[in-house]
Formats: sequence, structure tokens, C-alpha cells
Amino acid sequence: MLWYHLKLSVLRLLHSKTFSVTNILGLSVGLASFFVLFVHVQNEKSYDKHINDHQEIYRVISTPSHIDDSWARSLGFIKQTSLNFPEVENACQFSHAKLENITIHDQNTISQNDVLSVDTNFIHMFGIESIVGDLSEISNPDVTFVSERFAQKYFKNENPIGQTIETESLRARDGSGKFEIAGIFKNTPIKTHFNCEILLSQKGNLEERFKVLSTRKIQWVYNYLKLKKGTSPNFIADKILNDFNKSSFRQTRGPKDYKFQLEKLTDIHLKSNHRFELKESNTKINIYLFTIVAFVILFVSLVNFISLITVNLFKRAKEFGLKSSIGAHKKHLLYQILIEVLLLSSVAIFISLFAIELIKPIISQYYEIQFDIFFNEPIIYWAIFIILFCSGTLSTLFVRFFILKRNSISEIIKGLLPLTGKKLLQPLMIFQILIVMVLISSTIFVNKQINFILDKPLGFTKENIVVLRQKDFRKDPNVFANELRKNSQIEFVGFTRQYFGYPTQTFALEGFGIEGTAEVSFSNLDFLQTMNIPLLHDYINRSKDTIEGFIINKHLYDRLMEKHNNIENLNSFRSGQPLEADQRRVDIIGVVDDFNYNSAHQQIGDYIFYINESPSNARFTHIKIASGDIRPAMDYIQSEWDKHYPDQKMEYFFMNDKITQQYKSENILRKILLSFSILAVVIGIIGISALSYFSSEQRTKEIGIRKTNGAKTYEIIRMLNKDFLKWVIIAFVLACPIACYAMNKWLENFAYKTKMSWWVFALSGVMVMGIALLTVTWQSWKAARRNPVESLRYE
Repeated sequence: MLWYHLKLSVLRLLHSKTFSVTNILGLSVGLASFFVLFVHVQNEKSYDKHINDHQEIYRVISTPSHIDDSWARSLGFIKQTSLNFPEVENACQFSHAKLENITIHDQNTISQNDVLSVDTNFIHMFGIESIVGDLSEISNPDVTFVSERFAQKYFKNENPIGQTIETESLRARDGSGKFEIAGIFKNTPIKTHFNCEILLSQKGNLEERFKVLSTRKIQWVYNYLKLKKGTSPNFIADKILNDFNKSSFRQTRGPKDYKFQLEKLTDIHLKSNHRFELKESNTKINIYLFTIVAFVILFVSLVNFISLITVNLFKRAKEFGLKSSIGAHKKHLLYQILIEVLLLSSVAIFISLFAIELIKPIISQYYEIQFDIFFNEPIIYWAIFIILFCSGTLSTLFVRFFILKRNSISEIIKGLLPLTGKKLLQPLMIFQILIVMVLISSTIFVNKQINFILDKPLGFTKENIVVLRQKDFRKDPNVFANELRKNSQIEFVGFTRQYFGYPTQTFALEGFGIEGTAEVSFSNLDFLQTMNIPLLHDYINRSKDTIEGFIINKHLYDRLMEKHNNIENLNSFRSGQPLEADQRRVDIIGVVDDFNYNSAHQQIGDYIFYINESPSNARFTHIKIASGDIRPAMDYIQSEWDKHYPDQKMEYFFMNDKITQQYKSENILRKILLSFSILAVVIGIIGISALSYFSSEQRTKEIGIRKTNGAKTYEIIRMLNKDFLKWVIIAFVLACPIACYAMNKWLENFAYKTKMSWWVFALSGVMVMGIALLTVTWQSWKAARRNPVESLRYE
């Protein structure tokens, strides 16, 4: 019997080629869209879940009590304090260099991401696996382990064990930064909230750095705790705070009051948005939006699929009546419908998954995500089961309760059904139009907000600024800079140790008489001119050979003036403050206007430029190129670089591109909403076309009578369009508050926001109305142009 129904279903689908192809393609596009978003969301949600006992691992966040902008880094005393708690099973502490200059073989210098200094607790907590060597040797002085990827890239077929690497900034105070390679570890899994390419020992060269962490309020390291099962993270946070308040450490230089928080390991990738995150993460709101869009696309696809099935089933009502009249049981008819629907759905699912496999590289590149579909994960098969179950169940329930229920065989054959389909299909039509409107308005608004933050004045120049990364500080960088200035296309050259967006250092403001910390970057004075950051107050003594001092931003200046009233009082206060052995007093030599050194997600805070002429400030050389064709200037820069640094490859980026990267997640959201809104519109057009066709089919006789009584074609079109216009208006009224609420929630991620404009919703309404009416008008025109005689004979 199954084989019979299957053959019959295949023959029917082959016979109705237009219906089959339209339905399969419509569902395939929708399912492919759903799987792309759904799989991406599931991949994002599964970060760090491969780590043993991940439910019990937490990251400690320590923040001065008066500051809202918390860091992922935390105070160094936490590890030792936590290990004394009986509720803590393990604690690890490590540093992370986002970018480090590494010298291999005492000759090749490379820029390397993700260099960590770790202990054996880190190895055990995160399950780092060795390929060659014993990872417990990381506790030995001056040893390092490298990743499999690093070893293959830089050592190829050569054995790296016993070789040395030298670090530029991660080194001892005496300048020693050499580490011996003791082994190779497996690459970090993709779905981990951090990457590690090089693991350095905390003993030896770095030992002094880690020792002082327990006595100084430096947030240089990351602290993770593994709690015993059943232990409350809030309880441990309170114990850390209690120990801090009781200790003499509280009275040392720096803020006196802190807040401590334990952040769940599996929440870091999606829900954590602290500064100095180990790896770029997605905010929770974007993932929620992706989830909503995924299920909306799926629902629209299923609604469209059911709509097309419904149209087809109403047309086949007489067939069901005839089969029933010759003895076919209702369950056999339902069985046949179920086989046909499941066959259509299965073909659509297969096509969608096959298409995704083909376009995986395109998806990863276009959406700038690490996309992969893992068929060994049960969630994929649950999704397939739900799709098959929903499509099959809804279709058979429709036939059972809207065609075969309480209708005699003669009524079915005559087409005298109490339900014409209009009452059922109207809500489906309204829902499809509503969803399309929400997606279109959300897409327009996301574009509006992203354009707003990209076009917002930052307080500095970002156009035509090329940034060179310098590695060799043995030569005077001013010699290279002076040669560049000779070119008429190069306007300014400035040095800094941290470009805007690069991790800065902190400076305690107690010595200024106020609470808190400021972010500090190291630059020369030319850097401010290069970035066009204007001086509001200038106290610089330019008669000196070298210029050194603090230049603060207006935000910090206003706070200081609120406390001291004028700069003389501030200097008098500072001169009376005692200095510790490792400190020396640096004067304030200027005030600059406020500028956005971070993204528009965060408000402007306290910022200090430490101006001096140290060669290490040239780590990022900023070059302002005159407007116009920049290629000749870039060629000149390259030629001068080759003369001064022949052994180094010139690494550079444009400041404008770097700032744009700060809004990567928003750009991904923009692309997703745009592309999937277009797909939703296409799917919606298919559904609206089917429903309008069905509606005009049901009114065939009415159209024929009106035509014989002299009705014009445009009058028939206007009559048929009137109902659809009403549905569009209802959908518009429902869509506006939904889209407004969703966008307001998304805007909470930004410190600077565009206005919620009425025209966004009006434009989306006009666009959807135009699409819907164009589709319906086409069907109405075909129905109105039909010969009245054919219409009156239509059965």
C-alpha cells in the first residue's frame, strides 16, 4: 500500500509540474535560509561546551565601584585568594597579548596573534591537549608550547622542539624575552571564546610580572575559577569582595572600592561585552534577532507552503468527493495527502541542505562569519523532523477538518463547501504581509543606525590615514618620518603605541584628587596634529628639546575643574602628593577636545595622552595623506620603507577600515536582514500570488456575471484589489509596534542612537503595498480578461 501511494504521489507531482516546482523551490529557499541562520545561531550558542565541567567554570570580573564600563581582565590577587576557598576546585590566571612581535631563529620577526602566558591550572581547566611534549613542563622557567598551526606555518618539516622564540613586549625587566619550545599542542577548537597560538611559561622571564600582581591594582590578567558543584557564583563573588575589603591590598595605590562578578563560561561568547575580550563575540541581542529572523523565515516558508497546498487541495475537492463515492475511506485520502506533502517537503529539505553545502564558502565570506554545518549534531535532525511534522500535520488537518468534515459526498462534488477558504486564507495573507513589513522596516532602520554611527563626527580624522606597524625600534623612527614628510602628498606623520580601538593602559586618578581611572595611550605631539585633534588649552613649552607631559581630554578636564576650579590649584594639589619609589611626576601640558576613542557602543570617558619621544611610541606610525589619488603616496611610502627597513615586510591598514571593523556585528546584522528580507519578499510574493489566484478562482462566476452586465476590466481589478488593500492596511497597523519594539531593544546596545523616524515604517508599508498590489493586480487582470462565457461555464 505504501509503495502504491508513493508511486501515485510521484506521478501526481510530475503531472502538476508548475505546482510542484513552485512549491519545492519556495520551501527550499525558505528552508535554506532557516538552516543558515539556525545553524549559525546553534554554533554560536555551543561555544565552550566541549570543555569538561563547563557548567562549573566562571570568569571573574573586577571593576572599580564607580565605573560602569567593566573589563574582561581582573585584579591579580584573585587567583591566590580563591584557591583558599574550599568551594573553589581550581583557579587559573593568564595574560593574553592580542598582537605580539615574535622573533624566530634569531632572525625572522613576525606579528603573532593570541600569545598567552599560562600555568598548569590553565592546561587542566581548559583541556589543552598535547601533540608533542608534556604540557606540565609549562611550569618550568622560560619554556613555551606552540600550536600545531603555528608549527606547520613557520617550521614546516623542521622539528621546532628545542628552538627558541623571542618576544618583544612579554619579557623580563632586564630585557630577556627568549623562550625554548618544549612541545606542540592541538589547535584551539573553533567554538571557544579564546584562541591560543603560543603558550608561554609564567616562570623565568615573566615571573616578576606575575609576582607583583598580588600587591598592585593592575588589571593585566584574566582570572577563571572552577567551582564545586552546587556552589553559588554570587557567594564566591561576595567572599572575594570580603577578602579584598579586609586586606591591606585595598589601601594600596588605586581605587579603594571594587565590584566583583562571576561570569559563566558558556555566557562569555554571546552575553559578555566587556572591554579586552579575548575574542570577538556576538552580543546577545544580535543572536536573538538572528533566531527570530530564522524562525520567521521558516514560518513564512511553511505558511507559503501550506497556502499553495491549500489552493491545490481546494481545487482537488471534487477529486476527494469522487474517490469517496466509489468507496475510498477518509483515512486513505488523508494518507495519500500526507505522502504527497512529506515527499514535497523531503525533496525541498534535500535541495536546501545540498545548496548550503555548495555555498558554505560564499556564506562565510559574505557574512564574515565562521559558518559550518555539523551533521553529527542532533539539533539538525530535530529541525528536519519539526519541518516534516508541521507541514504534514497542518496539511492533513486542513483536509480533515475543512474539506471532509461534515460535508456529504454530493456537496463536495458540487463544490458546496461551507468554508470557501477565504476565512482561513485571509489570516495567512495578513501574516505574510506583516512579516515582510517588519523585516523591511527593520532592515531600513538598521541601515539608518549604522550609517549614523559611521557618519557621526568622531573628533578626529579617519579618512586617508594609513597606519604602519613598526617592529624594529633599534633605528630612530624620526629619520624615516622626516623622509616621508618631504613628499608633498604626505601632510603629517605621527607616532603612537596604541591606535584608536587598540587596547590601552589605565591610569589611577587618585593623584589628581578624584576617583577612578583614565585610559592612557603613549604618543608624540605630532600624532595629535596627524589625527586633527585640536588643543583647547595649550601649556606646552616648545623651547625644550623634547616635549613630555600629559594631554588630557575635555571630559577629564571638566571633572578636574569641578574639583580644583583652575589648573593652578590642580598643579598645587599634585605637587603635594607623595610619590612611590617607581613613580615620577608628569605635568599636564594641554587639553584636547573630546573624541570617540572607542565605538559608538560606549560613551566618552576620561582619556590621557602621555606625550614623549620614546622610539617605542612609533609602534603604529600614522600617516595623513592628502585627498585625491593615494596610490603615488603609497608607492613612495613603500619605497622609503624598503630603504629604511629592508628586512621587514611593510604591514599597514587604513584607519577608516579599522573603525568600520568595530561595527562588524552590526554590518553582519545589516547584511542578514537585507538578504533575508529579500528572500522573505520573494517567498511572500509566491504566497500572495497563490492566494490571489485562489481568491480570483473562487469569484470566477461573479466576474463573468459582472462582465456580461457591462463591467470594465479596471472595475473588476479595483474590486478584487480592494480586499487585498484592506489586508495590507491591517498588516501595517500590526507591524509598526512590533518593528518599533524590536528596534528599540536593539538600540540599547549603543550610546549614540539615531531617531526612530516615522518614514521608515511608511516606506516599508508603501513598498509592501506596491509589491502586494502589483502581484494581485496581475492575477486580477488575468481573471478580468477571461471570456465571460468561459467564466460562467467554469466548474
